Amino acid sequence: MCGNCVQDDGVGVDLQEASETPNAKRPSSLRMIDTCPRTRILAAIIFAFVVASLSSISSASLALIFSLIITLSSQKPIIELVKRLLVVNAFIIFLWFMLPFSFSTPGTVIASLGPLKVTSQGVTLAALITLKANAIFFTVVALLTQGPLYEIALAGKSLGAPKKLVNLILLSSRYFHVIFAEYQRLRLAMRARGFNSNFSRHTFLSLSNLMGMLLVRSWDRADRIHKAMLARGYDGDLHASSNFHFSQADVLFSLAIILVTIILLVFEWFPTI
Repeated sequence: MCGNCVQDDGVGVDLQEASETPNAKRPSSLRMIDTCPRTRILAAIIFAFVVASLSSISSASLALIFSLIITLSSQKPIIELVKRLLVVNAFIIFLWFMLPFSFSTPGTVIASLGPLKVTSQGVTLAALITLKANAIFFTVVALLTQGPLYEIALAGKSLGAPKKLVNLILLSSRYFHVIFAEYQRLRLAMRARGFNSNFSRHTFLSLSNLMGMLLVRSWDRADRIHKAMLARGYDGDLHASSNFHFSQADVLFSLAIILVTIILLVFEWFPTI
Protein backbone atom coordinates (compact mmCIF):
# COMPACT_ATOMS: atom_id res chain seq x y z
CA MET A 1 0.00 0.00 0.00
CA CYS A 2 1.24 3.50 -0.72
CA GLY A 3 2.77 5.64 2.00
CA ASN A 4 -0.11 8.13 1.94
CA CYS A 5 -2.68 5.44 2.73
CA VAL A 6 -3.43 4.63 6.36
CA GLN A 7 -5.89 2.21 7.86
CA ASP A 8 -8.55 3.23 10.35
CA ASP A 9 -10.42 0.36 12.03
CA GLY A 10 -9.68 -1.97 9.15
CA VAL A 11 -10.50 0.45 6.35
CA GLY A 12 -7.79 1.77 4.02
CA VAL A 13 -8.01 5.52 3.51
CA ASP A 14 -6.25 7.67 0.95
CA LEU A 15 -5.24 10.97 2.52
CA GLN A 16 -5.56 12.80 -0.78
CA GLU A 17 -9.12 11.59 -1.25
CA ALA A 18 -10.10 12.16 2.35
CA SER A 19 -8.81 15.72 2.42
CA GLU A 20 -10.87 16.81 -0.58
CA THR A 21 -13.52 19.32 0.35
CA PRO A 22 -16.55 20.69 -1.51
CA ASN A 23 -14.75 24.01 -1.79
CA ALA A 24 -11.89 22.36 -3.63
CA LYS A 25 -14.24 21.10 -6.33
CA ARG A 26 -15.91 24.44 -6.94
CA PRO A 27 -14.30 26.29 -9.84
CA SER A 28 -13.12 29.84 -9.35
CA SER A 29 -11.30 32.34 -11.46
CA LEU A 30 -8.34 32.45 -9.08
CA ARG A 31 -8.11 28.66 -9.01
CA MET A 32 -8.01 28.50 -12.81
CA ILE A 33 -5.42 31.29 -13.10
CA ASP A 34 -2.98 29.86 -10.56
CA THR A 35 -2.29 26.21 -11.29
CA CYS A 36 0.55 25.89 -8.79
CA PRO A 37 -0.18 25.87 -5.02
CA ARG A 38 3.42 26.87 -4.34
CA THR A 39 2.74 30.20 -6.03
CA ARG A 40 -0.23 30.83 -3.76
CA ILE A 41 1.79 29.99 -0.64
CA LEU A 42 4.65 32.31 -1.58
CA ALA A 43 2.25 35.08 -2.58
CA ALA A 44 0.39 34.81 0.73
CA ILE A 45 3.65 34.91 2.73
CA ILE A 46 5.06 37.89 0.83
CA PHE A 47 1.81 39.85 1.02
CA ALA A 48 1.37 39.09 4.73
CA PHE A 49 4.91 40.26 5.59
CA VAL A 50 4.52 43.47 3.59
CA VAL A 51 1.13 44.27 5.12
CA ALA A 52 2.39 43.54 8.63
CA SER A 53 5.20 46.10 8.11
CA LEU A 54 2.83 48.93 7.13
CA SER A 55 2.48 51.79 9.59
CA SER A 56 0.05 54.21 7.96
CA ILE A 57 -3.73 54.09 7.73
CA SER A 58 -3.72 54.96 4.02
CA SER A 59 -1.40 52.13 3.00
CA ALA A 60 -3.22 49.65 5.28
CA SER A 61 -6.56 50.69 3.76
CA LEU A 62 -5.13 50.16 0.28
CA ALA A 63 -3.89 46.72 1.33
CA LEU A 64 -7.41 45.84 2.53
CA ILE A 65 -8.84 46.93 -0.84
CA PHE A 66 -6.35 44.72 -2.70
CA SER A 67 -7.15 41.78 -0.42
CA LEU A 68 -10.88 42.22 -1.04
CA ILE A 69 -10.25 42.17 -4.79
CA ILE A 70 -8.31 38.92 -4.44
CA THR A 71 -11.07 37.45 -2.28
CA LEU A 72 -13.78 38.39 -4.77
CA SER A 73 -11.70 36.76 -7.52
CA SER A 74 -11.65 33.51 -5.54
CA GLN A 75 -15.47 33.40 -5.43
CA LYS A 76 -15.58 32.25 -1.82
CA PRO A 77 -19.09 31.86 -0.31
CA ILE A 78 -20.10 35.01 1.54
CA ILE A 79 -21.52 33.12 4.52
CA GLU A 80 -18.28 31.18 5.00
CA LEU A 81 -16.24 34.38 4.84
CA VAL A 82 -18.47 36.16 7.34
CA LYS A 83 -18.18 33.30 9.84
CA ARG A 84 -14.40 33.33 9.64
CA LEU A 85 -14.32 37.11 9.71
CA LEU A 86 -16.32 37.16 12.95
CA VAL A 87 -13.84 34.80 14.58
CA VAL A 88 -10.86 36.99 13.63
CA ASN A 89 -12.48 40.26 14.68
CA ALA A 90 -13.76 38.77 17.93
CA PHE A 91 -10.18 39.06 19.18
CA ILE A 92 -9.54 42.44 17.59
CA ILE A 93 -12.60 43.99 19.23
CA PHE A 94 -10.88 43.71 22.62
CA LEU A 95 -8.12 45.99 21.35
CA TRP A 96 -10.69 48.73 20.86
CA PHE A 97 -11.48 48.53 24.59
CA MET A 98 -7.82 48.98 25.56
CA LEU A 99 -5.69 50.80 22.97
CA PRO A 100 -7.72 54.07 22.73
CA PHE A 101 -7.14 54.55 26.48
CA SER A 102 -3.47 53.51 26.50
CA PHE A 103 -1.79 56.71 25.26
CA SER A 104 -2.90 59.25 27.82
CA THR A 105 0.72 60.19 28.59
CA PRO A 106 1.65 61.45 26.08
CA GLY A 107 -1.31 61.59 23.74
CA THR A 108 -3.85 63.90 22.15
CA VAL A 109 -7.10 63.50 24.07
CA ILE A 110 -10.14 63.54 21.77
CA ALA A 111 -12.81 62.33 24.22
CA SER A 112 -13.31 61.44 27.84
CA LEU A 113 -15.24 58.66 29.51
CA GLY A 114 -15.10 59.57 33.15
CA PRO A 115 -11.51 59.12 34.32
CA LEU A 116 -10.59 57.43 31.03
CA LYS A 117 -9.11 59.52 28.23
CA VAL A 118 -9.54 58.51 24.58
CA THR A 119 -6.50 59.53 22.53
CA SER A 120 -6.12 59.89 18.80
CA GLN A 121 -2.91 57.82 18.90
CA GLY A 122 -4.72 54.91 20.52
CA VAL A 123 -7.60 55.05 18.06
CA THR A 124 -5.17 55.22 15.13
CA LEU A 125 -3.23 52.21 16.37
CA ALA A 126 -6.40 50.17 16.90
CA ALA A 127 -7.64 51.08 13.42
CA LEU A 128 -4.27 50.20 11.88
CA ILE A 129 -4.22 46.78 13.52
CA THR A 130 -7.79 46.13 12.42
CA LEU A 131 -7.09 47.04 8.80
CA LYS A 132 -3.89 44.99 8.59
CA ALA A 133 -5.36 41.94 10.32
CA ASN A 134 -8.37 41.87 8.01
CA ALA A 135 -6.22 42.44 4.91
CA ILE A 136 -3.99 39.49 5.82
CA PHE A 137 -7.02 37.37 6.71
CA PHE A 138 -8.79 37.92 3.39
CA THR A 139 -5.63 37.25 1.38
CA VAL A 140 -4.69 34.07 3.22
CA VAL A 141 -8.24 32.70 2.99
CA ALA A 142 -8.45 33.50 -0.73
CA LEU A 143 -5.07 32.04 -1.64
CA LEU A 144 -4.73 29.04 0.66
CA THR A 145 -8.27 27.62 0.64
CA GLN A 146 -8.72 27.32 -3.13
CA GLY A 147 -7.58 23.71 -3.21
CA PRO A 148 -7.61 20.77 -0.81
CA LEU A 149 -5.41 20.97 2.25
CA TYR A 150 -3.53 17.97 0.87
CA GLU A 151 -2.23 20.09 -2.05
CA ILE A 152 -1.21 22.95 0.22
CA ALA A 153 0.68 20.59 2.54
CA LEU A 154 2.55 18.94 -0.34
CA ALA A 155 3.33 22.35 -1.83
CA GLY A 156 4.73 23.44 1.52
CA LYS A 157 6.81 20.27 1.62
CA SER A 158 8.24 21.01 -1.83
CA LEU A 159 9.13 24.52 -0.60
CA GLY A 160 11.12 23.09 2.30
CA ALA A 161 8.55 22.96 5.09
CA PRO A 162 9.51 20.58 7.94
CA LYS A 163 8.48 17.00 7.24
CA LYS A 164 6.91 16.56 10.67
CA LEU A 165 4.79 19.67 10.19
CA VAL A 166 3.53 18.42 6.81
CA ASN A 167 2.67 15.01 8.28
CA LEU A 168 0.88 16.68 11.19
CA ILE A 169 -1.25 18.80 8.84
CA LEU A 170 -2.14 15.85 6.61
CA LEU A 171 -3.04 13.47 9.42
CA SER A 172 -4.91 16.15 11.39
CA SER A 173 -7.03 17.03 8.38
CA ARG A 174 -7.76 13.36 7.82
CA TYR A 175 -8.70 12.41 11.40
CA PHE A 176 -10.27 15.58 12.76
CA HIS A 177 -13.76 14.46 11.75
CA VAL A 178 -13.08 11.00 13.24
CA ILE A 179 -12.33 12.52 16.66
CA PHE A 180 -15.30 14.87 16.32
CA ALA A 181 -17.58 11.91 15.58
CA GLU A 182 -16.24 10.23 18.73
CA TYR A 183 -17.04 13.38 20.70
CA GLN A 184 -20.59 13.40 19.32
CA ARG A 185 -21.09 9.76 20.34
CA LEU A 186 -19.95 10.51 23.88
CA ARG A 187 -22.26 13.53 24.13
CA LEU A 188 -25.15 11.45 22.83
CA ALA A 189 -24.44 8.81 25.48
CA MET A 190 -24.47 11.51 28.17
CA ARG A 191 -27.80 12.90 26.96
CA ALA A 192 -29.25 9.39 26.88
CA ARG A 193 -28.41 9.15 30.58
CA GLY A 194 -30.23 12.38 31.36
CA PHE A 195 -27.32 14.83 31.33
CA ASN A 196 -28.42 18.47 31.08
CA SER A 197 -25.68 21.08 30.91
CA ASN A 198 -25.99 24.12 33.16
CA PHE A 199 -23.76 26.34 35.25
CA SER A 200 -23.14 23.87 38.05
CA ARG A 201 -20.35 21.85 39.60
CA HIS A 202 -21.86 18.62 38.26
CA THR A 203 -21.80 19.99 34.69
CA PHE A 204 -18.15 21.00 34.89
CA LEU A 205 -17.15 17.63 36.35
CA SER A 206 -19.11 15.79 33.64
CA LEU A 207 -17.57 17.86 30.83
CA SER A 208 -14.07 17.38 32.24
CA ASN A 209 -14.67 13.63 32.34
CA LEU A 210 -15.87 13.84 28.75
CA MET A 211 -12.67 15.60 27.65
CA GLY A 212 -10.56 13.06 29.52
CA MET A 213 -12.37 10.13 27.91
CA LEU A 214 -12.03 11.75 24.48
CA LEU A 215 -8.29 12.20 25.04
CA VAL A 216 -7.87 8.55 26.08
CA ARG A 217 -9.82 7.25 23.07
CA SER A 218 -7.95 9.58 20.71
CA TRP A 219 -4.62 8.36 22.07
CA ASP A 220 -5.68 4.73 21.68
CA ARG A 221 -6.87 5.30 18.11
CA ALA A 222 -3.67 7.16 17.21
CA ASP A 223 -1.60 4.27 18.56
CA ARG A 224 -3.51 1.72 16.47
CA ILE A 225 -3.23 3.86 13.34
CA HIS A 226 0.50 4.35 13.86
CA LYS A 227 1.05 0.60 14.22
CA ALA A 228 -0.99 -0.03 11.06
CA MET A 229 1.10 2.51 9.15
CA LEU A 230 4.36 0.95 10.39
CA ALA A 231 3.12 -2.45 9.24
CA ARG A 232 2.68 -0.96 5.75
CA GLY A 233 6.19 0.45 5.55
CA TYR A 234 5.73 3.93 7.04
CA ASP A 235 9.18 5.51 7.46
CA GLY A 236 8.26 8.88 8.91
CA ASP A 237 7.28 10.44 5.61
CA LEU A 238 4.06 10.36 3.64
CA HIS A 239 5.14 9.72 0.06
CA ALA A 240 2.84 11.12 -2.58
CA SER A 241 3.19 12.44 -6.08
CA SER A 242 3.02 16.23 -6.46
CA ASN A 243 2.96 17.21 -10.11
CA PHE A 244 3.36 20.92 -9.54
CA HIS A 245 4.56 23.00 -12.46
CA PHE A 246 5.23 26.70 -12.84
CA SER A 247 3.21 27.91 -15.82
CA GLN A 248 2.81 31.21 -17.62
CA ALA A 249 -0.30 31.91 -15.55
CA ASP A 250 1.81 31.62 -12.40
CA VAL A 251 4.29 34.15 -13.81
CA LEU A 252 1.48 36.65 -14.44
CA PHE A 253 0.01 36.07 -11.01
CA SER A 254 3.42 36.48 -9.34
CA LEU A 255 4.05 39.71 -11.23
CA ALA A 256 0.65 41.01 -10.12
CA ILE A 257 1.43 40.27 -6.46
CA ILE A 258 4.86 41.91 -6.77
CA LEU A 259 3.24 44.98 -8.34
CA VAL A 260 0.71 45.17 -5.51
CA THR A 261 3.42 44.98 -2.86
CA ILE A 262 5.45 47.69 -4.63
CA ILE A 263 2.39 49.97 -4.69
CA LEU A 264 1.83 49.38 -0.97
CA LEU A 265 5.44 50.17 -0.15
CA VAL A 266 5.34 53.33 -2.28
CA PHE A 267 2.24 54.52 -0.40
CA GLU A 268 4.00 53.66 2.86
CA TRP A 269 7.29 55.44 2.12
CA PHE A 270 5.87 58.37 0.08
CA PRO A 271 2.40 59.11 1.56
CA THR A 272 2.22 62.50 -0.19
CA ILE A 273 2.31 61.00 -3.71
